[in-house]
Amino acid sequence: MVDIARDPRWGRIAEGAGEDPYLGSAMAAARVRGFQGKDLRAPDAVMATVKHFAAYGGAEAAATTTPWTSRAHPAEIYLPPFRAAVDAGAGSFMTSFNEMAASEPRQTAGS
Repeated sequence: MVDIARDPRWGRIAEGAGEDPYLGSAMAAARVRGFQGKDLRAPDAVMATVKHFAAYGGAEAAATTTPWTSRAHPAEIYLPPFRAAVDAGAGSFMTSFNEMAASEPRQTAGS
């Protein structure tokens, strides 16, 4: 689980490396290398499945289906750990079941 999570109310927050994309990326790569080793054919190797692609950890107020995200967030916040996992040779990915709101929050009258 390499999701970047910043809301402690999200139920899966304890599974990840926290809220920092740099740390999350370093941990994602280390986990992939640790599970898979140098050769997936080795008897002690396990194919890494990286989850949950993508922005599942962007949940706010524990709502896992529609995280709010600006257009910049996926590239800058949520995607770096997944890129690090790919670069480390991850064998598979699990998709998330959320949708992504790719726009700024709506402005209400008077705001």
